[in-house]
Amino acid sequence: MKTKILATGLTGLVGSRFEELLGDVYEFDQISLDQGIDILDKEAVSNKFYSSDASLVIHMAAKTNVDGCETDKERDKQILNFKTPEDREKAWVEEKTAWAVNVFGTQNIVEACQKTNKKIVYVSTDFVFDGTKKSYSEGEKANPINWYAKTKYEGEKLIQASGLDYIIARIAYPYRALFERNDFVRGLIEKLERSEKLNMVTDHIMVPTFIDDIANALDILIRINQKGIFHIVGSQTVTPYEAAVKIAREFSFDESLISQTTRREYFTGKALRPFCLYLKNDKIGKLGIEMSTFDKGLAEIKNQIDKFHL
Repeated sequence: MKTKILATGLTGLVGSRFEELLGDVYEFDQISLDQGIDILDKEAVSNKFYSSDASLVIHMAAKTNVDGCETDKERDKQILNFKTPEDREKAWVEEKTAWAVNVFGTQNIVEACQKTNKKIVYVSTDFVFDGTKKSYSEGEKANPINWYAKTKYEGEKLIQASGLDYIIARIAYPYRALFERNDFVRGLIEKLERSEKLNMVTDHIMVPTFIDDIANALDILIRINQKGIFHIVGSQTVTPYEAAVKIAREFSFDESLISQTTRREYFTGKALRPFCLYLKNDKIGKLGIEMSTFDKGLAEIKNQIDKFHL
């Protein structure tokens, strides 16, 4: 018998692949606007949870556009100063700001889990860190420096204070680059295919993560009933410039299309980005979970694309 899971965000980049790969293992019950349920609708969420016999919830739905979230910051601060919870809730439901989706929506999911005694898996982000250290393990103190990161970290705090069994899975720069789902790798491939010039940052450290590995890691953590915070990230750090060069070489594109720039130049007028987001994945490694290097992930994508075009 399949394990039943209530899930938000199954139409997203990571969620859609999770369902695709593990549909034979889990029976998914989707919480989404497509199913007529908005996570900002407290009553609808609660009713859905009471009607489901799933014991596990995976919460992946979020507002993730970093710069878009930053534009919500001042309005969210205004709403947070409203006198009554009812006024705040009304504004968030109507305006669907970053705080509305990432914090208030998560609060509704958490409260429904508490009422129905369900374990929660919360997908978070490497951006909860400020990027000032060489690397980050799960026990490092979070210090978000933009509004997207702040709202995701507030979601983490809600989970940790809930009294529920939980998994907080921090992921970073997920990619797969195939078919209808867009990600940073696919975006770069398409631009290089069109011989567009790329101006890539050289002083930002990231850990690209192959989405199939994320699905596998979550599956293992669920099956062995793990609890706590886990960094589900790749096994190789790169700069955006290095990532673009690796893509060009793997797919035989013209490397001369790729030029170098700095964070200061590239992100002028945009939300602050952490400098070094090297999340360590030693914790899941000790559980036997292997995460691909970026080189290996690109080779797998190349192999899949070659098969697709046969």
